[in-house]
Amino acid sequence: MELKTEKLSLRFDPEAGNFTELRNRITDENYIRQTPRDPLVELYGLVDGKRKKLPGHLADAAADENCLTLDYDSFGGYPVSMRVFCRCEDDRITLSADIRNDSEIDVVEILMPHIGGIYLGGEEDDYVIYPHHAGEKTRNPVLNYGVNRKQFWRACSEPCEDFYRREINYCGLASMSWMYYYNRHSGLYIGSHDPRFPVTGIIAETSGSTEHPWMAFAFRKHYRIRPGEAYNTGEYVICLSDRDWHYGAKIYRNYIAPYLDFDHNPAFLKDEYVLNQCYNFKRTGHVEHTFRDIPAMYEEGAAWGARHMFIASWNRTGFDSFYPEYYPDMELGSAMEFRRGLEYVRRHGGMSTLYINARIFDLKSDFHRLVGEKMAIRRENGEMYYETYGPEHFTVNCPSDKLWREYLLDTAEFCVKAYGCDGIYLDQLASAEPFACYCEEHSHENIGEFNNGYRYVLKNLLERLRAYNPNAYIMTENCGDIYGSYTWGNLTWNGAEYDEHYNVFKYTFPEFTQVNMVNPRSWAEESQRPAWFRRDLHRSICLGSVFWMGITSRLRPEDGWYHTYGKMAAAFRGSLQPMLKDGTYLDDLWLEEVPELCYAACWELPDGRKLLILANDQPQDVIFRAPGLKDCDVEQAESMDAAMGEATITGKNPVEIIVPQGQLGYFVFR
Repeated sequence: MELKTEKLSLRFDPEAGNFTELRNRITDENYIRQTPRDPLVELYGLVDGKRKKLPGHLADAAADENCLTLDYDSFGGYPVSMRVFCRCEDDRITLSADIRNDSEIDVVEILMPHIGGIYLGGEEDDYVIYPHHAGEKTRNPVLNYGVNRKQFWRACSEPCEDFYRREINYCGLASMSWMYYYNRHSGLYIGSHDPRFPVTGIIAETSGSTEHPWMAFAFRKHYRIRPGEAYNTGEYVICLSDRDWHYGAKIYRNYIAPYLDFDHNPAFLKDEYVLNQCYNFKRTGHVEHTFRDIPAMYEEGAAWGARHMFIASWNRTGFDSFYPEYYPDMELGSAMEFRRGLEYVRRHGGMSTLYINARIFDLKSDFHRLVGEKMAIRRENGEMYYETYGPEHFTVNCPSDKLWREYLLDTAEFCVKAYGCDGIYLDQLASAEPFACYCEEHSHENIGEFNNGYRYVLKNLLERLRAYNPNAYIMTENCGDIYGSYTWGNLTWNGAEYDEHYNVFKYTFPEFTQVNMVNPRSWAEESQRPAWFRRDLHRSICLGSVFWMGITSRLRPEDGWYHTYGKMAAAFRGSLQPMLKDGTYLDDLWLEEVPELCYAACWELPDGRKLLILANDQPQDVIFRAPGLKDCDVEQAESMDAAMGEATITGKNPVEIIVPQGQLGYFVFR
């Protein structure tokens, strides 16, 4: 069965139960190189209280012009029916399905569309864009998701039977619900476009074999369909193109932008470019500073241009301990001493943000058995989710249940009312993984409402905070597109190295502010830390991110070169802010390519001028070529570190710029 448009054709094979051809008619390339190992759709159900895969039985398939209809009359032998609609128009395929459960079991997961046997590699490099946090860009994913698999703390690829799988849930660990696979000539977009925003697994799979290379992509939607109930899956979109990942970002943004609020923060926050990150009050039982030190700590940051003081480790027993008991630790001083410290910050032209964790409950708390167990997310077998940070152990709270949701809201509101801070940071909210919750005693209507629980928290918290202070704001750890409608800063952290490409989220949503960690990486080898420090600073400057700097802990005068270079970079970042705050980030639009170990950013300024920021972290000078700036005249040029030499323009048709090793500079063109 075949469908065609001017730009694509697809063929569905009823015996394989999947597409066996996805042809890009612009390039005449069939993306599917071998028969997919899995069917297009699968369901999972609860059978005797256990999760079980339910393969579907395809009863009929019919094609009419540009529409394919698939009818399944049972899944796993149970009377669960599904009708899949597949429509083709221009360069894209839109799929959706109606499901009816006439069985005695609960259907709890919908896996679709599962497209496989795909390969765009071979003679040239292929890449996958994956929405882990602010985005990843991985070259040669068959190997680097396979035998060279990602093996970091979470979001890693896992061996499964005879293949490898990466699966992370949206919205949190996955910041968006789309992926893009491409090479120099061809691109494949796949996205889940469901404005109900359920917990959704973002799945990328590979054979891991160079002899039989293939990739597969899918989404797993968590929704409980009880006996006698029906459900519509919402839309999924597949697009074939001859463009790179920026085209995919535009497709996804066009879908989701109508549901987001891009203009919800006070104007003064546009001037912020560095914050003084203070986790150094009480950690692992050790007191480093007390509340009486807040004025002096603020002044240290202010000398760097950081009028924003971000305070963590202030609560009972300190950082990552006894959550969610958020009371000032007595060893640090009284609650009034704490408030007086924050009043000093405000009186001297500053702003303060207090850290609270939005996710976890400490097992050793006296209240865990009494309250924490009621708040906990439950698996299908009734067990709680457990997580460990440092030496402490926690359960995960359910944000779509009113017990934790309202407690979290009251705690955050009390911090503003009692201590007088300007903003609240909700740790883990957009960073750690969402889960389906099967607890029947909770107030949520369905198992996949985690994301909407946090949307409720953010929306209501912003309203409550602004009742006290019209300029109040919210920050979260990491990025989530649906959460950005209520936040100002999204803390994007430089964890273990994993193909980080923050450009993906930044390009898709340039209105949302990223706050980038730029402290020296304590887990790196000492000899490598200076290089990482420069690279983290350079990347942050190119992206226009706010610096997250431990000015009173990691970048003190006694820290030598880190102090000197960090302070210089903060000043240079501040000099750019008047241009960046109303500019539009365009990633590498005008550049031919960005060399390895280099960073670059193209910015369109409100008056039509073009800003190009370039950073070279290679051990030799690098030439950047900018065909998109042909015949442009340079109006202004600045380099950050005069000791390294100035970046210079050597050509005009196209523009060519030599950037000395280790240097960062910017150029303004008319």
